[in-house]
Amino acid sequence: MVETMFKSAKERLIAFFVFLAVLAAGLYITKLSNENFLSSQRLLLSGIARSKASDIERQISHSFTSARILAYEVKRVGGVLPDFEDFAANISQSVGGITSLNLSPNGVIEQVYPRKGNEVALGINVLEHPKYREASSHAIATKSMITVGPVTLRQGGIAVIGRYPIFIEGQNGNDSFWGFSSALVKLDSLFKGSGFDKLEEEGYCFRLTREHKDTGASLEFYHSAANLEHDVITTSEIKLPSATWALTISHSAKQGILSRTIGGAVISFLVAIALAIALYLILLQPRRLKKQVVDKTKELQELAYGDPLTGLPNRRYLNEQVPLLIQNIIKYKRFGAFIYFDLDNFKSINDSIGHDVGDEVLSQVAIRLQKVMGDADKVLRLGGDEFGILLGDAGCELHVIQMADSILEVIQHTLKVGDREFRLSTSLGIVFIPLHGSNILNLMQNADVAMYQAKRKGKNRYEVFAENLRQATVELNQGRISLERAIRESEIELYYQPQFDLQSGMIVSAEVLVRWNHPKRGLLFPDRFIPMAEETGLIVALGNYVIEKTFEYQAKRIAQGLPVMRLHVNVSPLHVNDPHLLDFIKKMVHIYQVPGNLIGLEITETVLVEDLDRVVEILCAIKALGVCISIDDFGTGFSSLGQLKNLPIDILKIDRCFVKDIERDQNDRMIVEAIIAMAHKLKMEVIAEGIETVKQMEMLGGYYCDTGQGFLVSKAVQEAEFSQMTLNIQDKLIGAVDSENKGQAGEGEEKEAVSAAR
Repeated sequence: MVETMFKSAKERLIAFFVFLAVLAAGLYITKLSNENFLSSQRLLLSGIARSKASDIERQISHSFTSARILAYEVKRVGGVLPDFEDFAANISQSVGGITSLNLSPNGVIEQVYPRKGNEVALGINVLEHPKYREASSHAIATKSMITVGPVTLRQGGIAVIGRYPIFIEGQNGNDSFWGFSSALVKLDSLFKGSGFDKLEEEGYCFRLTREHKDTGASLEFYHSAANLEHDVITTSEIKLPSATWALTISHSAKQGILSRTIGGAVISFLVAIALAIALYLILLQPRRLKKQVVDKTKELQELAYGDPLTGLPNRRYLNEQVPLLIQNIIKYKRFGAFIYFDLDNFKSINDSIGHDVGDEVLSQVAIRLQKVMGDADKVLRLGGDEFGILLGDAGCELHVIQMADSILEVIQHTLKVGDREFRLSTSLGIVFIPLHGSNILNLMQNADVAMYQAKRKGKNRYEVFAENLRQATVELNQGRISLERAIRESEIELYYQPQFDLQSGMIVSAEVLVRWNHPKRGLLFPDRFIPMAEETGLIVALGNYVIEKTFEYQAKRIAQGLPVMRLHVNVSPLHVNDPHLLDFIKKMVHIYQVPGNLIGLEITETVLVEDLDRVVEILCAIKALGVCISIDDFGTGFSSLGQLKNLPIDILKIDRCFVKDIERDQNDRMIVEAIIAMAHKLKMEVIAEGIETVKQMEMLGGYYCDTGQGFLVSKAVQEAEFSQMTLNIQDKLIGAVDSENKGQAGEGEEKEAVSAAR
């Protein structure tokens, strides 16, 4: 934390210094910009001053030209100019900008144009008048035009005078002074013509000065209403005949400088703060990226080690992290345990109701498991409906057993998903650490062995691993491989036991039984491989094999013209719950073109224990194909009487245990008679199996039992023998059968076969 704060402070300090540096640079640039602005303003003002000075200079020079023209004319006519008024008028109109023209013979103003308004000027001797004396003498001495003034005129106003000396050549060839020709220009008209009024309107200030000849002082003679500003000011000279004026112009740049300074400062601050923030973020980027990498790595680890459905650790966590936990258990000499289990018959929920419901079931199971676990325990979902629990510090075996009991209890509680309710069970395999293994592979293998032993013992229980269980598991696995091969290579053979009408004695149907013709162990009865098929999950494949072979044989019988009779196939409860059973039967009907009513399915009462609604739905769909549904071994279960009315049952088979003692046991006779009466009331046929004597057959016929089956007529026979047996069933009457021959050798073996087929 301290290191992080230090790094952050360091980055802020760097960003702060960058802010100061950029701000200082911006202010310096603003200063240079202001200086450049002032220089440009001075340059602009200098251009304006030169332009205005040039305008004045040009206008005065142009106006003073009239005095020269007038002098040349006087000189041309020899000093007498009788048409002065007209000539002066012409000059004034031609030159323009002239206030008045006058002639001063011998220095005395005698003629003036225009006369009106200028009468007071007549008679003034410019050679003697204090204002003009010195300048006039200088003009005579230099024989050049001079500039007089600006001076205040008697007739009013301020004017500048251009006075030109006139010399006329005498008889002796020498020039003699005649007088002056003068042109007056009033300053008001002069400056107005030069645009000074507009200049003032634009905010410029100006001043016109001339230098005093004697003192050298600067005398101001014309200025703007506002005083000169000294931040931007320039002066330009106006060259006049024998005089020089100075035009000074200024313009205030304070407002421009202020706005530029404020703008520059604001921009500099914003740029500085933006760059500082950007730099700060850039400096933070590596740390931020590092944090993102850490967060993403953690997230990926959670995804890699977590189950997305339940949030529990997954199989990868089991393989990579649990070994470390096991090492700690061993290192610190704790008593640990691993419990491996799955949900009994969970596949039927997924297959029949849907994976969405199955997923919700798993999520709720995960929540329940976590509630019963301790802090040192880990609940894992290993895939599908498989779970594992690592007890890191169990203390003793008793605590592990108590935990197993708790798991069994919470799993069995009714679980609700939507409007459906489920009662689940589980089978637990338990191994102790390090007694049963010190690595996860051995522990998983041993826990798996223990779990399957729990399933073999009836499920919904736990089993602690023992070494002798391993051999049983190996044998089970080998048996599974052999049975898969047997199904694949048609080592499974079908046998047929006739079922006969108890009134007519004719064979009307048969029950299909199976034998495994093992290449090494010979002919195996169902009790040797059916439980293994159910335990290993091969019962569906085996059942489908038997159903297809039955359809195949029935199709052959039809093709050969053999008598039509129904063949009944035994179906395991696990097979009934297979969601693909209906589609498979439809497929067989289509492939072999055998009507569904020539096939029967025999189910046991145990299929009614779980999810009755679903079983009824499946059986109704199968019955809709015409397939006959029978309940086998009726009377041995606990649920049949209560549920019989709800089932789509066609035939009810009375179990052999009631038929066996019917001759001598009054209770058995009453039960059989009641079952037959009840079935007929429900419009069901009745088959009695296990008939071995003529007396049993006669008693059952007397109770109006419909059909019989047993060694009295025939044991289960192979296909060829059964086909021959049913070739002429009209002649096959029970009265022609020797009852003594039916109970001879092989009776015990066949009883075992029929029992196992159930």
